[in-house]
Amino acid sequence: MLLSHKNLFLFTLLLTFLGNTTLQAQDRGGIRGTVVDQASGEPLPGVNVIIQNSNRGTNTDAEGAFTFTNVGTGSRTLHFSFIGYKTFVKTVDLAASQTATLAIELSADVMQMSSIQVTSLRPDQISQASLRKSDVQQANPRDSGELLRQVAGVEAVRRGPVGLDPVIRGLRETEVGTYLDGTRIFPGGPARMDSPLSHLDPSAIQSIQVVKGPYALTLGAGNMSTVRVKTQPLTSLHEAFSGTIRSGFDSNFNALEEALSLEGKSGDIGYWVHGAWRKGSNYESGNGTTIPADFLSREVRGKIGYAFTPQSTLSVSLGYQDQQDLDYPGRLLDASYFHTFNAKADWKWNPKNSIFSAVNANFYINNVDHKMNNDEKPTAQSDPDRMPPFALDVGVDARAHVTGGKINTQLTMPKNWGLELGTDFYSANRDAVRTIDRRDEGMKPPAFPLTDLMWPDATITDWGLYGKVDHSLSENLQTSTTLRADFVNADADTISQFFSENVSTNLDATETNFGGSFTLSYLPADYWTLGLGIGSAVRTADATERYSDRVPASKAQTSAEFVGNPTLDPERSTQADIWISADYKRWSLSLNGFVRRISDYITLQPTDLPKRLPLSPNTVYQYINGAADFWGFEIGGSYRLLQPLAFNATFNYLRGQDTELDEPALGVAPFSVDAGLRYESPSAPFFAETTVHFVSEQDRVAITRGETATDGYTTADFLAGITIWRNVYLQAGVKNITNKQYVNHLNAKNPYTAAPIPEPGRIIYGDITIQF
Repeated sequence: MLLSHKNLFLFTLLLTFLGNTTLQAQDRGGIRGTVVDQASGEPLPGVNVIIQNSNRGTNTDAEGAFTFTNVGTGSRTLHFSFIGYKTFVKTVDLAASQTATLAIELSADVMQMSSIQVTSLRPDQISQASLRKSDVQQANPRDSGELLRQVAGVEAVRRGPVGLDPVIRGLRETEVGTYLDGTRIFPGGPARMDSPLSHLDPSAIQSIQVVKGPYALTLGAGNMSTVRVKTQPLTSLHEAFSGTIRSGFDSNFNALEEALSLEGKSGDIGYWVHGAWRKGSNYESGNGTTIPADFLSREVRGKIGYAFTPQSTLSVSLGYQDQQDLDYPGRLLDASYFHTFNAKADWKWNPKNSIFSAVNANFYINNVDHKMNNDEKPTAQSDPDRMPPFALDVGVDARAHVTGGKINTQLTMPKNWGLELGTDFYSANRDAVRTIDRRDEGMKPPAFPLTDLMWPDATITDWGLYGKVDHSLSENLQTSTTLRADFVNADADTISQFFSENVSTNLDATETNFGGSFTLSYLPADYWTLGLGIGSAVRTADATERYSDRVPASKAQTSAEFVGNPTLDPERSTQADIWISADYKRWSLSLNGFVRRISDYITLQPTDLPKRLPLSPNTVYQYINGAADFWGFEIGGSYRLLQPLAFNATFNYLRGQDTELDEPALGVAPFSVDAGLRYESPSAPFFAETTVHFVSEQDRVAITRGETATDGYTTADFLAGITIWRNVYLQAGVKNITNKQYVNHLNAKNPYTAAPIPEPGRIIYGDITIQF
């Protein structure tokens, strides 16, 4: 039985106390050094440095420097990895009390010119060094959610051609905290046509980190799981001027994808400018069915930074994206446009000989303006067998405005200790109005035109405080404890008469929420690592769950109407994890199992409330608090058959039960297996890989909320890439080689036919990347 949140804190304090009183760390050697670019000699900040077969990991600072203390004696192997560079491995032999000094040079990796680094972190927030090269994805995603589907334990909901919505171990929507370069981002549409990551072109992404549990509490509030996306860091720039041109084409979507990046550093000033253009049209599923999938996306973004001193920098980033004419076969409406604006100012200070080892502060603004219409939907045509029989003109104007900021500091501590303190806030304002009118000039019902508040100018504000303590008890044992408190206020400016008479007149709510986590990393034997974690995070109900007035829900696979509940309690996710991994020269293995209890789980139940629109299903649902249990595991491994040829496989299983409604939890992905072979030429910059995806049927479904069973399927992909003329990279591949007709279980349903949206059939694609 899982611990309650009160017992969690007692458990955390007890383990920390026992560890401090029974184990004393000893200074048994250290490693320090710098990492530079082999060609230019410039330092490389942000390089990931991991001591193999240990729980120790760090990143290089602004000057490319890193330090490890108390690493023990004997042989120690370090892995150095950085996007765009070849992974470097260095072994050092340490005598008692010796500190080794290293000078590491990383060379550019021509095999990774168009890659995105995708990392699933352990509960202690450390990535794992292993043989599996596919942690760096030579992918061709139109969408970040599509790329995340390749991560064990992660799936995504398809509602249209882009904007796939990530689902992490059954957690979805605002249960998953999404961060872009440290700023919290939210979707702009009440129907969640757009996931937060849909407002960033995939070509701008450098890395994605996934935390599959409540362990990223220092990033922000309500992180039951977390997706953290990073674009080009200015601190890694070392040339006065360079750039990248990317161009690609997908056959099935008839999609063109173009991108240009320019970057450079001159003296104390660094900059990055990025532009992207993508356009696609309808695709065919495996049986030849045409799925509406038009989209057009254009964006430009950039950063500029100035170093006032070697220890103090200020950077400003701006971004604008214009998406137009997007088809959404899994929604009642299509999207006319998304207009997205992002701005952020970020100050970093790394003082020397101070009580503070680092101080960071930022402030950001994220705005999304969004319009929807039914121009291409059946409701835009007259139908004598429908009520009302005339053609309807339906539109939604929506707006999401988010402001936020953060201040955190890392304090200078005694050996083997680390302390981080911080505060953050965000204020998310949502406003959406739906209008329904007759398209022709015929006689209108008395109520027309209808005007409904989908988001009634709702604002949710969260201010948080947190502290994190890291402690190395010995060279083989490290602990981390995080505590967090959030102070929440939610309100809306108005409600309909129906809402006041049937739901509630009190729209204001205040909350004080506490969360925490404790993780332990232990090295039981050479080449083996054991990680344990227990954490609890609290998520406040979002604007849709609080204030919706008989509008479709994005969480369910039905077009029925849903009513909000302003009195909802915040839901608490308490999760325990175990992570066991082995990393040998020829093979690696990892096992990650978890169990989770969500108390005050925000779920759905049928009501006898009247529906708003004649075309809606008769049953109206309402958001309520309940409880749910989840458990599952991911097993991954790789084996190097030959030096250039490796086999890898992952197994994923998840089970969820809604204990309030006594049926399976909504949106649980079925058991799946991914297996593949990857060849990397030892003599030429060439690779090729093939992957087979097996997904079982899913018959454990939430019947009362419109979920239906789905069949299993098997698909296969192929991908190859080669670098020519040193700075020109070509890539080509085939997805769904056999043109299989299949449906991802989490996909939305067509609200007019009740059929789930199928995945694309065979896609043949090619890309070219040129660096200069």
